[in-house]
Amino acid sequence: MKKPSQSTKRGPVEVVESNGVKIPIYRANAFGKSGYMLAYYADGKRIRERASTIEEARKTAKAKIKTLTSGAAHVGTLTPRQTAVVADAVEVLKGVGVPLSTVAREYAEAQKILDGRGSIVIAVQHYVDFLANQKGERNVPFPRVVSEFLEEIESLGRSARYIEDCSSRLSRPRKAFKTPVESIKAADISAWLTSIKVKGRTRNNYCAMLRTVFAFAKDKGYLPEGARTEAEKVKTATEPGGEIGIYTPQQFRTLLEATSPEFLPLVAIGGFAGLRTAEIHRLDWKDVNLSTGHIIIGARIAKTAARRIVPIVPALKEWLANIAKSSGPVVPQYSHDSVLLRASKAAMTNPDLLFVRNGLRHSFVSYRVAAVQNVAQVAMEAGNSPRIITENYRALVAPAQAEEWFSIRPLSA
Repeated sequence: MKKPSQSTKRGPVEVVESNGVKIPIYRANAFGKSGYMLAYYADGKRIRERASTIEEARKTAKAKIKTLTSGAAHVGTLTPRQTAVVADAVEVLKGVGVPLSTVAREYAEAQKILDGRGSIVIAVQHYVDFLANQKGERNVPFPRVVSEFLEEIESLGRSARYIEDCSSRLSRPRKAFKTPVESIKAADISAWLTSIKVKGRTRNNYCAMLRTVFAFAKDKGYLPEGARTEAEKVKTATEPGGEIGIYTPQQFRTLLEATSPEFLPLVAIGGFAGLRTAEIHRLDWKDVNLSTGHIIIGARIAKTAARRIVPIVPALKEWLANIAKSSGPVVPQYSHDSVLLRASKAAMTNPDLLFVRNGLRHSFVSYRVAAVQNVAQVAMEAGNSPRIITENYRALVAPAQAEEWFSIRPLSA
């Protein structure tokens, strides 16, 4: 029980409280006489009672609280049906430990929050499910997530090239983010991408790899289930449109003729069959069958780990005829595809050659589509989807140019 207040404010001088019910006592002077007044609610109405002394006010307040909590103040106003409903509600709440009045207040507040968007039971179940999804391990450092991700894709038998690409692309963020994966925000990732000055497709490649790792973390229970990861929230770059870079038939001939025999398969297969540099780097001569006219791209070779068969056009067969072997690597082996490309360029006999980034693959797709007039077929041969072929690889060329491209033969042939 609070002591009488000496404050001159108009608030209560004392509050009597018991069983969760509070009755305030105020000073109430009238007709030159000092006194007190207590106020409380009963039957939905505010009731005021006067008392001449503070002791009388306290005694009256305690009695009213006892009456209110026993329910006697309400019985007279309830119909038999209402009384039965209240009795049933009290019975239901046995063992819960929450007063009926509290239940009513919280129910009303919950209904306001829901605003007609479902039932309270459904909302509670959703919350329980949410809590259940938070039971995974927390505070897992990002470098550990990367290590586990690389171990998993290796155990799943993903291609060596895919594992190498993932490991290479994750090396920089692995060093940059040492905190738990759940603490890394989209703003952090964006700031890091800006700091390493990557743009266009390179930025998007990093975004795609981080999304894959964050999705892995979610599957492992390191991130909340049922919500977008922070990596998914990072905006990707708009890649420049317009025509892509390709070689003209004359430039391709010059390139072929300036290439030394050891690197000739790299240029010829790239331009006439559209294989990626990485695929040619892993290709073995036993996969190149000149007699049947096909190159077998197995799962260990393909970037997407999907097996495919690429036709050997007559021009390619002639360029490979004098250098093909029964087995062994098709091109010299280096530590990385980029090293192979640098070595092949350094061995060119013509130092003034123009080199187009990804020019051989871009050229093959563009000229092949013009030649066969079938994007789906070329997508199968190149190991990509028709959409990717149309959006990223295809330049518009005339059928006559395509015929010229695939008619380039060795001068000694």
